[in-house]
Amino acid sequence: MEDEKLYSGADKKIFSKLWQYGSPYLGKIMIIFVLVLVLSGIQICLPLITKKVVDNYMERSHLRLIRNDKSIEITNQHKSYRILTDQFIFIPSNILSKEEYLRLEEDSLIGPEKYILFKGDESVNLLKKYQLNITKTAQGVFIPYSEIPKISQDDIRILRSNDLKNVKLFALIYVGLLIFTFIFNYFQVIMMALVSENVLYDLRSDLTRHLMSLSLNFFNNNPIGRLVTRVTNDIDALRELFTDVLVYSGKDIITVIGIFIIMFRLSIKLSILVLGIIPLIFFMLYLFQKYAREAYGKVRLTLAKVNSFLSESISGISLVQVFNQEEKFKDDFGKINRDYYKANLYQLLIFSIFRPLIDILSYVTLGGIIYFGGKGVLRGEFSIGVLIAFISYIQMLFTPIFDFSEKYDIFQSAMASSERIFLLFQEDDKIPSQPNPKYPSITKGRVEVRNISFEYKKGEKVIDKVSFIVEPNESVAFVGATGAGKTTLINLLLRFYDPTEGEILIDGINIKDLDLKFLRNYFGLVLQDVFMFAGDIKYNIILNQEIEDNKMIEYSKYVNAHNFISKLKKQYREVISEGGSNLSTGQRQLISFARALTKEPRILILDEATSNIDSETEYLIQDAIKKIMKNRSSIAIAHRLSTIQNVDRIYVMHKGKIVESGTHTQLLAQKGYYFELYKFQYLRSDMEKIYGDEKRTKN
Repeated sequence: MEDEKLYSGADKKIFSKLWQYGSPYLGKIMIIFVLVLVLSGIQICLPLITKKVVDNYMERSHLRLIRNDKSIEITNQHKSYRILTDQFIFIPSNILSKEEYLRLEEDSLIGPEKYILFKGDESVNLLKKYQLNITKTAQGVFIPYSEIPKISQDDIRILRSNDLKNVKLFALIYVGLLIFTFIFNYFQVIMMALVSENVLYDLRSDLTRHLMSLSLNFFNNNPIGRLVTRVTNDIDALRELFTDVLVYSGKDIITVIGIFIIMFRLSIKLSILVLGIIPLIFFMLYLFQKYAREAYGKVRLTLAKVNSFLSESISGISLVQVFNQEEKFKDDFGKINRDYYKANLYQLLIFSIFRPLIDILSYVTLGGIIYFGGKGVLRGEFSIGVLIAFISYIQMLFTPIFDFSEKYDIFQSAMASSERIFLLFQEDDKIPSQPNPKYPSITKGRVEVRNISFEYKKGEKVIDKVSFIVEPNESVAFVGATGAGKTTLINLLLRFYDPTEGEILIDGINIKDLDLKFLRNYFGLVLQDVFMFAGDIKYNIILNQEIEDNKMIEYSKYVNAHNFISKLKKQYREVISEGGSNLSTGQRQLISFARALTKEPRILILDEATSNIDSETEYLIQDAIKKIMKNRSSIAIAHRLSTIQNVDRIYVMHKGKIVESGTHTQLLAQKGYYFELYKFQYLRSDMEKIYGDEKRTKN
């Protein structure tokens, strides 16, 4: 099992390949992008609403300037805001720039007191009953903030009723925007989930289709668990990349840009203060990315070792217990588990340093804004609303930085998974199918093998210049010791592999020129180890083929499988447990015979189909074999020579070559390799039986 690894850095290529799956949903992605823009815009606007409410309706203070030529000159650019009297100039607190404020302060033209303006005759009449320091103007009366406590609460409500109405209005707008945010966010999440699930569905389907097209050689060289992980876990790892990283990262980038634009419009001084900490943030992110990458890699590598060890240990638990290796395996796992524990602690250490540092940096920035912003408010450089807005923007600015560690972890995992997925797509170990295949005019079932050779590894021949012919409706068998090449020969016939030399013809056509599906429909295959799929007996017989139930039952009766199936509680709907453990070996074999017949093959292949059969069903198996071999070509592979004595021809294989051929009687008469096999299997057992009988007689 290969170790887990970090992605190699080919991000652009990976994103380009992912985009191939995302491009069919471009319309939905554009809608998501628009929704993200709207959400970011609303989020940026909320502090501005707070500022407007505070400055215009809650704390609408004015500064009083001594009127002279200099103060008039300085405030000329604010003519639309200033209010003139004979002695004074009143101007809103948040209008003057820092430079203007300092020039006025330098000549003592600006007073420390702030004033509030009340408009309308009703307000003037209401204030007459109080002894207040009032300055009357054409636009209304100005009262120092220090005089406000002298006015009763009821009168304050009357005087500021218009302000209260506006505060309520903007509060409703604020709540309305939050509701819109919820609605837009809901649709954005739903649409992003739909897009991501569609992309993952397409990717998973294509990857499975690609795997199914690869040759048997590929599956022999790659553990099944690894391939299952690619199709399941690795593709699932991309879900969070779409839903949590890409969308929210895009939203964060737009929000951060928008925040800085707004902050610079509100106050250049405070914005520069915030901008000054950006290099430090980037430096911290760089360090975190460097060390977190290393920590993440260690966790993934050690986790892969844990999974591999557990998978191997559980699969071989019977051997572990038989050889009393429980303690040894416990110690070995303890070492691997300790490494995984240390790797996780190291990763936690990196994260535990990064997040508090960002917290401290955010607090320092916030403290700096409060200090310098507070001084600016007291000097009249900007309003309280501006300071409150900056505090909100600082909190918004640090939110994506706080989330960076989590998003980085997801990103690393997704990129590593993506790379492994697309590397699997690059596997091209396929059996090629002709674009313009040939088809035989009549399907007779004649097999001709011409001088074929095959090697799994270069220079190591498993099949060496083998030739034979199977005539239509003829039955042949291949025998030989383990490793002689019998099963490999069957794999070549079914074109799981292509021979390195020679050719194989079916009904006069080279199998390389036949359509691959058509070729394999020629054959009915019964294996030594019968594989049972998850599902019921019916599914395991027909395997998604269009076959009527009565036809399926007819096949089952023909091979003696119906007898035991009909006695089951749900009969053909009986669910088979994992691996077919609720059926006997013989019952599984009978089901495999029925499965082979559903294709109505011209050529039947029996790969040691009678091995490991219990005595109670052996007769049924032998009877089924005779029936299904009738009126079709058949090729049998056997170790038990008793099962193939009646075939038309027997081929004896040794070290990848056919060394003898003939009928059972002819081969025995030759007293060659077949005779030796027969002698070892039968004469020895007969002698032991005779010797045992004689010994019992003497006793």
